[in-house]
Amino acid sequence: MNFAEIIYDKSDRIATVTFNRPEKMNAWTPTMGAETRTALLDADRDPTIGAIIVTGAGRAYCAGADMGGLSEISSGRASATGGGSSPSPDQEEWLRAQRPDYRNQYAYLLGLSKPVIGAINGACVGLGFTTCLYQDIRIASENARMGLIFVQRGLAIEHGSSWMLSRIVGVARAVELAVTGRLVDADEALRIGLVHRVVPQARLIETAREVAGHIANNCSPLGVSEAKKLVWRHLFTDLATAIREDDESMTMMTRSEDFKEGVRAFIEKRPAKYQGR
Repeated sequence: MNFAEIIYDKSDRIATVTFNRPEKMNAWTPTMGAETRTALLDADRDPTIGAIIVTGAGRAYCAGADMGGLSEISSGRASATGGGSSPSPDQEEWLRAQRPDYRNQYAYLLGLSKPVIGAINGACVGLGFTTCLYQDIRIASENARMGLIFVQRGLAIEHGSSWMLSRIVGVARAVELAVTGRLVDADEALRIGLVHRVVPQARLIETAREVAGHIANNCSPLGVSEAKKLVWRHLFTDLATAIREDDESMTMMTRSEDFKEGVRAFIEKRPAKYQGR
């Protein structure tokens, strides 16, 4: 695959997507969005890949939407709800198979079967921040700065971040971040639960690969997929439904080859060799 605005790499059962507009602090464009979606869906379908990392080249993760696009919106030449090129027919088919909540140009990450790990290496604001909210795990470098900033640009909030942020950090903190538009540093992001870990800049990718490698090489692909699916799905359900579907999943998993292999590997004191079935 040839890409203009991202770098896409696969190695050691890990796929890495790197936003690659460092001279623009990886400001988001429709091309970047389309290329990211193509790479993520490719990684999700690849049976040799167990986890996905998303990061930015240079000193920023993503400094929000490209200012050229914002200028077009402010002049009325473009829509604020655009933000990405249309999915390909193959991608449209995949999106139609997802629950309606995931058929969005950013929320589709929740429908992926592989966990997505954000390696936030610097400025992560506006649209960059919004996309991070849909990742499963967020690891920040000590240089990370994160925030919505929209109210400081004459806007409010976008693409479901009002829903996601309140579930990640709580309603009170979500409202405060939304109405002030202020940035939080890495330590505050960790303290409020916005990120899962903070590490030195020099160890960011190494740490992300350690987490991704653990998932890819030690965990059942079927189990990981089921666990991710159920946690996100049950944000939309009641407890009784969650209990029933968890138990149905557990029954299904006990019949799987991955479960049998996991038990054998434990008894034989060796690493498991999962097949994802």
